[in-house]
Amino acid sequence: MNGNNHSERGVWLAIILLASLSGAAVAGVLFHMAGAALPAVMGATGAAFMGVASLGLATHRFMTE
Repeated sequence: MNGNNHSERGVWLAIILLASLSGAAVAGVLFHMAGAALPAVMGATGAAFMGVASLGLATHRFMTE
């Protein structure tokens, strides 16, 4: 499975986005447990999602090209 077929791209995108969602949830829980204010928790959650998603997509592109 090289991940470069059109039928496999959707599967890899789903995996990357689910991993991003999981990372964002963990970051949100950790910030909430640390006692951060709600805007800080939401910001950390969004930043974690964007960071993991962009890293996952860049890694996928690097590995398939």
